[in-house]
Amino acid sequence: MLASRRVPRPAARKIARSKAVRGVDKALKTEKMVRRASNYSRKLKKHLRTERAKQTKKNGDFKKGKSMSTVMRAAHKCVKREMK
Repeated sequence: MLASRRVPRPAARKIARSKAVRGVDKALKTEKMVRRASNYSRKLKKHLRTERAKQTKKNGDFKKGKSMSTVMRAAHKCVKREMK
């Protein structure tokens, strides 16, 4: 920006590295943009919860022959079916 204003390079570097400018830059960098979860991931969350409940015992262990991969596979299938 300073180059477009035809400020000499040494002066522009001194301005850019000044305490005031660096403080403003730091303040701007700390503000992070909040990202909203996608429609797919929100539905996947819901179906993961239901599928996990179906495939676990009361003590929290998986039923025989079930694992997190089978839960994920079933939840993904449900989401695809729902989003059609």
